[in-house]
Amino acid sequence: MSSVDYVAVFRGEPSAAARLDSDALLLPDWSEDNWKNLLVHTTPQRFRASEMVIQRGAAGRALYLVAAGSLEVGVYRVDGVSIAPIARVGIGSVIGEQSFFDGQPRSTNVWAVSDGELLHLTFEGYNKFAAAEPALARDFLFAVGRILSLRLRNTTFRGRR
Repeated sequence: MSSVDYVAVFRGEPSAAARLDSDALLLPDWSEDNWKNLLVHTTPQRFRASEMVIQRGAAGRALYLVAAGSLEVGVYRVDGVSIAPIARVGIGSVIGEQSFFDGQPRSTNVWAVSDGELLHLTFEGYNKFAAAEPALARDFLFAVGRILSLRLRNTTFRGRR
């Protein structure tokens, strides 16, 4: 994919991304140049179906933007061997947001359901972006924070059942 293709993925169709319950990054006021200013700080990373993309307990403070493919998020079952999916993450969203914010080890496993591509944004890369574009960096953090909040609400709802 080229940088223009990546921008198109995250700018998306306003009608599709406008749903507040969507876990896509919602930055409707961002221009193509705004996206390019962020995405220049990322590194593409391809994955294959059934590949473990993030492993629970691993160190890493990077955030991943999902440019293509589908992933599942899950936790170890009580037997400690099998994993069970608790959520599916698709194009236009992010993974790794908890460790990105708090610097703690990864809290869950993420594996690929299909072949795809992530854009790897290190904490240092984000800081360079923030130094150059503070208003855009704030917008981005609020968009990721909205996703984190939505996921927490969904987890809380599942826990009440």
